[in-house]
Amino acid sequence: MRLRELWQDRGWLTVSIPGIFVGLVFSPVVLSVATILTVVALVLDPRRGINPRWRAGLSPMLRSSLFWGLAGLYLVMLVGIWQTQDWNYLLERLRIKLPLLLLPIAWAAVLPRPTLIRPTAFPRTALCAFVAAVVAGVLFNYALHFEQINALIVQAQPMPVPRHNHVRFSLLVALCAVIGIHGGLQYRSRWLAVLGSFLFIALHLLAVRSGLATAYAGVGVLLVWWAIGQGRYRLLTGGLVVLLSVPVLAYVTVPTFRTKLQYMRYELMHRDPSQDSGEYSDTGRLTSMRLGLEVWREHPLLGVGFGNLRRVMDDKYAVALPGVPGKRPHNQFVTALAAGGLVGFVITVGCFLLIGFGGGRWRDPLYFALWTMLTLSCLVENTLETSVGVTLFTLMLLVCAYPPKRKPG
Repeated sequence: MRLRELWQDRGWLTVSIPGIFVGLVFSPVVLSVATILTVVALVLDPRRGINPRWRAGLSPMLRSSLFWGLAGLYLVMLVGIWQTQDWNYLLERLRIKLPLLLLPIAWAAVLPRPTLIRPTAFPRTALCAFVAAVVAGVLFNYALHFEQINALIVQAQPMPVPRHNHVRFSLLVALCAVIGIHGGLQYRSRWLAVLGSFLFIALHLLAVRSGLATAYAGVGVLLVWWAIGQGRYRLLTGGLVVLLSVPVLAYVTVPTFRTKLQYMRYELMHRDPSQDSGEYSDTGRLTSMRLGLEVWREHPLLGVGFGNLRRVMDDKYAVALPGVPGKRPHNQFVTALAAGGLVGFVITVGCFLLIGFGGGRWRDPLYFALWTMLTLSCLVENTLETSVGVTLFTLMLLVCAYPPKRKPG
């Protein structure tokens, strides 16, 4: 498709959606502007006012399980809203999580014409190439400062990445690695296969454990789906053996990967958890979850309210670890328990199940792999508590989901 035809067909989306991914890596300002522009470009038409495609697709979108799954993760914050004392914190949460509500509503414009966001090889190649270029820059910087960065990693510091957000960055790299590997199989694209493999290997050099865990889970889902679909069970066995052997090889050959695993083993098996200073990533995460569960046990049905969670967790830390800054639970589901009680937890789990299994979307291997990865990330991080995490979560699922009433295959 020529550039003029591409612009006429999709207009500002050709700028706004790539802008979102640029913003995810480099700039929260670019991320916010690009997200707003995407919503406006989908809902409005410069010549006809309201986009006719959006008007036609709004009703099916409002009936879809994907919409209610995503929107439910936003609306759950209204549980216990009458308990709110810290309104500034609640309003901040409502603002940060707006993509969960606005992007699905705007995405109704895609339903009457699914090819508006083409799930073809070129957009995937462009995305994977962009992320691969950024990763190559990170690794080049690592090569230039090899000794200094290795010394930082020994001290449990991450490798320098854009915006110093190594967890979110590694999640984006993991998602793109799986997209590339799947695209290489689906389209027989050598470029996508190479880019996906490069990103998967690079994750071992970045050595962010949450990113590695999600990447292995995503590749494992693809391998199982592809082998069973082809009826090649010997290939499945061989592929799983190879997949399990990669971390062993990485442990022997990649110093950053080896250091992180040794550090994790020391922290979880040899440190005294009662001496936790809040500076250790693994025990710090576990401490935040433990304190979050204490908050839930004290308020089991409706929690303390999403607007009060920061204040209550700060009070818990002041007692358990005096002098250590308070943290929210490093688990999206524990956050739902502490803030919304059993009611909020059930709604949150129900939303994740709607997103993953509603409408037969789980039958698509790429979608199910990405959903699995994003769900796993929510078990060790508050993925939906930052603008980067919530936008990445929402956009990846919308782009790769099948429209309502359209079955995969």
